[in-house]
Amino acid sequence: MAWRWPSPSPNPEDMDTRILGVAQMQWADRQAMAGGISGEVLMAAAGRAVARAVADRITGSQRVWIAAGPGNNGGDGLAAARLLHADGVPVQVSLLGTIAKLHGEAKVHAKQALDAGVHIESVTGKDDLDWTRRQAGRADMIVDSLFGTGLSRPLEGLPAAMAELINASGRPVLSIDVPSGIGGDDGAVDGPAVEARWTLPIAACKWGQWLGRGREYSGTILEPADIGITGDILDRAVDAVSGPVGEARLIDTGLIRRAFPSRPRTAHKKHFGHVWILGGSRGYTGAPRMAAMGAFAVGAGLVSIACPDDVYPVIATACLEVMVHPHQQAPWQQADVLVAGPGWGADCADRLMAVLDAGMPLVLDADALNALARDSGLVARLRDRKSPVVLTPHPGEAARLLDSDSAAVQRNRLAAVLALVERFGCWVVLKGADSLIASPERKVWLCPFGSPRLAVAGTGDVLAGMIGGLIARKQDFDLALPAAVALHAMAGEADGWYRAGQLPDRVFSLIEKGIF
Repeated sequence: MAWRWPSPSPNPEDMDTRILGVAQMQWADRQAMAGGISGEVLMAAAGRAVARAVADRITGSQRVWIAAGPGNNGGDGLAAARLLHADGVPVQVSLLGTIAKLHGEAKVHAKQALDAGVHIESVTGKDDLDWTRRQAGRADMIVDSLFGTGLSRPLEGLPAAMAELINASGRPVLSIDVPSGIGGDDGAVDGPAVEARWTLPIAACKWGQWLGRGREYSGTILEPADIGITGDILDRAVDAVSGPVGEARLIDTGLIRRAFPSRPRTAHKKHFGHVWILGGSRGYTGAPRMAAMGAFAVGAGLVSIACPDDVYPVIATACLEVMVHPHQQAPWQQADVLVAGPGWGADCADRLMAVLDAGMPLVLDADALNALARDSGLVARLRDRKSPVVLTPHPGEAARLLDSDSAAVQRNRLAAVLALVERFGCWVVLKGADSLIASPERKVWLCPFGSPRLAVAGTGDVLAGMIGGLIARKQDFDLALPAAVALHAMAGEADGWYRAGQLPDRVFSLIEKGIF
């Protein structure tokens, strides 16, 4: 599903795009309270954000049913119920357990909602589910506030029955923080879980919304609710608490914009770098050409291809804009960045060793990755390199590099990308739905854009060229890689294309029009 912030901001680069682990978020909550913000105030702010999200998606006369759990996630739902009721929204609450057994801020907000006139029905046994089922069936919208990120076991008993009841209702569901039943750190679904149409993160995104099956269950992920926890506290949480990863962010449109500053009036082609594409073989002459077009699409000044002699005539006659040379005669050592591997063929180890000995930045894709997976000598040479390297595997290539299988990579993509960084000591772009980028320092970016339409041969070649093109323009890697991946994904969402060769034009169109 394509992803966007629901309400475009005049300053997208200022949006809070952090992704935190559960323990990191809990630490941030405690720090905010230690700094003088009470838990009651934080819960009230979360309730306001939930009420706004609900009000934006219903008309004034539509009915809302809130399924509230016994913890803080339920407290957020109860705080929202009071505010919706005050605005004249017909709202009913089903509470797992009783108000008397609630604790802390959740109990305070439950009593405030009750005093305000909100009808709260306790669900303490199976006999209560008939009333709950009727409320779900009558509702125009359901708010899932059963359990948030603190859940550490599968739903069972009444909570499981409530989740199944919500799903069976067929009504649109807004989940608070994460859909109930989803693992907050890994997106695991080990039992019944709520299938949300929208998920409203509280304070920051959580890994469980994006990883594993959690992405499927979370629906549209809304902009995180600002509840008063400062960005400084959220940043310090990453250093203070060991989580699934260190610093991690979603790629937003502001980052893409920063990668494409206005060109100086006096600019010439050498200002924007020279990309060399090393690739091509019999049957695979299109791959280096598409990589070259990808580099041009993001504004590289010069692009050249070095290819084997036997495919030189085919590639040279097909590339009007690109300089093409037989590999043995190609002065690729003059490159600002090398992109090696697209269509290179299986017999490329010697050429890759020569490339690894060169001193410029390097992007390794496709057959270059397969060669690395087969040859420990190449891996040793890669790790000894002083200049930066980017690996761009899809899940199958990642599995070969990790001596694993693609199913294992897909089960935990975050662990896979970090394992690749650890093994090879370089930048890694793990392609696929919600592509991940990891730096040698284990900083991670997640791309929330994209489309299944990108699942067609050649789109990865275009991306490799785009990454090379932005690096050639002397962009920092922590800007060039996320920008290239996100722009490629956004172009994939565009209408009017079905072949990878059409994708570079969609990329350039987005840049030209500033549609990001």
